[in-house]
Amino acid sequence: MPATEEHLLLFGGTGAIGTAIAAYASERGWSVTSVSRTGAGVNYDPFDAVSSAEPLVERGPYTAVCWAQGANAADSVYDVDLDRHLELYRANCLYVLATLRLLLARGLLAKPARLCVISSIWQNIARQTKLSYCMSKAALEGLVLSASTDLAADGHLFNAVLPGALETPMTRRNLSAEQLARFTGATRFERLPSLEDVASAVFYLCSKANTGITGQFIAADLGFSRVRIV
Repeated sequence: MPATEEHLLLFGGTGAIGTAIAAYASERGWSVTSVSRTGAGVNYDPFDAVSSAEPLVERGPYTAVCWAQGANAADSVYDVDLDRHLELYRANCLYVLATLRLLLARGLLAKPARLCVISSIWQNIARQTKLSYCMSKAALEGLVLSASTDLAADGHLFNAVLPGALETPMTRRNLSAEQLARFTGATRFERLPSLEDVASAVFYLCSKANTGITGQFIAADLGFSRVRIV
């Protein structure tokens, strides 16, 4: 890889957000290595003892890393399944820690590198029947804050982008018409945030234009979490 080329390592590149990030970066001349447990791109699972990290090693080093993988569930304190709860923590938080540790141990980050994780506005505000999801995202906040402090020694910047309800087919399947109306009417934009809204925020934070933003949580939600209409 030429020394001046931007090379993004994208975990969860086959999901809706990951696909949008990959396309946005590729269209702007970046090299993108997408990683998933199965499917397109590089297959790697840090929790699978037989899964090899060598394909990641061969493609490095990386000037940018984004984690867009994760899991979701609907539960509450009344019906939470503890095993499923731990699965969400593993997918949403521990996966990031395990892969970041690998990248550091194998010297796969350019110096400096810019790192970004997709979290959620629900790490900071409550949503009914989202106990395990909110808790795992809140844990991710602690990871970003702690890691960004330590990674500064090597000049790395580490941030998070926090989407809310996005304009995707899945959102429209999962929300009722009444819920959609509440989300779209919550700000005077009168629309849901788009995948490109998220991808452009990630792109900036992972680009060389970002020279000093680290340990921050950028809500790509059209203001929903802070400036709703009341």
